[in-house]
Amino acid sequence: MDGDTGRTTGGPASPSGSADSSGSADSSGPAGPSGASALTGLTAAAREGWAAENRAAAQRLVACYALLQECWREYGHGIDGSHEARPGHAVVDGLVAAAGYVVAAMSISARRAEKMLSFSWELHTRYPAILEAMAAGLMEQRVAELLTRQMSTVRGDVLEQIQRQAVEDYLGGVAAGIRLGDKALRDEIDAVIGRHDPDAIRLRKEDASRTRGVRIGKGVDGMSSVSALLATEEAAVLAEALDQRVAEHDAADAGAAAAQAAARAADPDTDPDEPEPHYSKAERRADALMSLICGDTPTHPGTDTDDADGGPAGAPSRPGGPSAPTGGGQAPVLRPKVTVIATGDNGRDEHGARVEFTRTGEAALQTLLEMLATADGASFEQVDPRIGAADDTSAALKYRPGAELARRVRLRDGTCRHPGCAVPADDCDLDHVVPFNHADPASGGHTVEANLVSQCRRHHRFKTFSDWTYTLQSDGTLIVTTPDGTTMLTRPDGPLAQYRREHQRDEADAWARQQRRNPAPVFGASILDEATYFARRAQRLARERARATARNTTDAGTTPTEPTADTTPGPDSISATRERMTPAAASRWWQRNKPTDSALEKAILHALHAHLDELLQPPPPF
Repeated sequence: MDGDTGRTTGGPASPSGSADSSGSADSSGPAGPSGASALTGLTAAAREGWAAENRAAAQRLVACYALLQECWREYGHGIDGSHEARPGHAVVDGLVAAAGYVVAAMSISARRAEKMLSFSWELHTRYPAILEAMAAGLMEQRVAELLTRQMSTVRGDVLEQIQRQAVEDYLGGVAAGIRLGDKALRDEIDAVIGRHDPDAIRLRKEDASRTRGVRIGKGVDGMSSVSALLATEEAAVLAEALDQRVAEHDAADAGAAAAQAAARAADPDTDPDEPEPHYSKAERRADALMSLICGDTPTHPGTDTDDADGGPAGAPSRPGGPSAPTGGGQAPVLRPKVTVIATGDNGRDEHGARVEFTRTGEAALQTLLEMLATADGASFEQVDPRIGAADDTSAALKYRPGAELARRVRLRDGTCRHPGCAVPADDCDLDHVVPFNHADPASGGHTVEANLVSQCRRHHRFKTFSDWTYTLQSDGTLIVTTPDGTTMLTRPDGPLAQYRREHQRDEADAWARQQRRNPAPVFGASILDEATYFARRAQRLARERARATARNTTDAGTTPTEPTADTTPGPDSISATRERMTPAAASRWWQRNKPTDSALEKAILHALHAHLDELLQPPPPF
């Protein structure tokens, strides 16, 4: 530490070794002796906290292993498979039971709990040297997981020797001040494995090749995730294709920008365009990926189709238009599957309908309308959000739910309803919370929405054969109670449940407004009459006509007045008037391939947008 302290001070020590002569000048700065001692103390405190965290992680894994062993004994299923199930019952996986207890104790996901339990078993049975280093506070869990992954296929007869040498080399390097990154650390471990068990590396790579795949998940804020795990050579080819398409898009955008600049130079009266926001390389790669997969529109005129045919010769096209790469000349073919959650007679409802893409989540309404205008076809599914709308008296006595009821339950739940589980509901079974009575269906366990939940296959079997109790409330809330009395509660998070919660909040807000307006239940002239559906429709049409009249008056053309110094827009006014940006509007690929801006399509789009509620929700009958 003396050498480190000398470097920290930033200068050589005085010959006498005293700091008094310079202390008055340097003690206030970070390079002075007092600053160095403070940094040394803070560094030591941070290291002690890091070591304590490592010891706590080891203690947690030891407790998890003990819990796993107890669950295996409790449910009669050992790790070696020697215990048999009770007659007439399936084997309850002790790992699933232990994960349930961990979720109840730590409030983590079921997947993370199972990984933690599996890791604790591996440390105790295969990698005791790694567990000892963690318990001593010298190795963090992330490094321990990396070491176990690298040694996962090592033969048992040489595993003890390899892990001891790997741990000693790592701890010795840390003590010597060597700080390796993850890749360098993996290379160091592979070098040790290669000297004792070369086949282990080959087997590990073969196992890794089976994890290849592409996954699409629902995101938040109008975004979704697309992740791909590919072979190295496949990823290299894809990266080259993406970079090439990005370069083509950049060239097209640069050419269009130059043409626009030339047009502005030829016509000085043209208003300058606002500078575009920074478009990152990641966003450009997203455009390139969409272009490679879905293609680009081959032709995309830059003028209105009602104007002269094709426009003047040599007219500049917009970025990504005809000059942009066409992805093989194939236009994007879109056939969206859309779920609309709305009642059939809620024209008076002010919260409107909820639009959801089946696989990727909620969509912006304007983006949906643009997609429908250019789609090759679409599948619309209207779902009545009222609880029990699909229940049927005769179908309730049958074990298998109908297609409509099954769809409603999955739209309500969103995921597996077991605490902490995130398996999508589309991949789950439908489970009767109160078991269906096959001998006498009328006695209970009916096949209705209030008695069905989505459960993945593992948790479905666990719920059926374990001694945990499950209670489902009318709004879809599931209460799970463990044998020791611990209670967990899960609420459905599917689009149907979210719509219902929003509707409940709207109703509560409407009631609160009514109470503020007329707190006493006295009927008189002071009570404001609620507008009917037709009155609100007439008011909306009047507002639209007023806006159209004002817009036509403005377009007819009043001479703009010269702005004064006091009316110069500031940053606040600019941000206040900035248009709302949606995720689709930020995508240049979408802007290049959305419908052609013809007058006819504009009229159709405006009509769809203005009368969507009336199309999906007809007015109430007289």
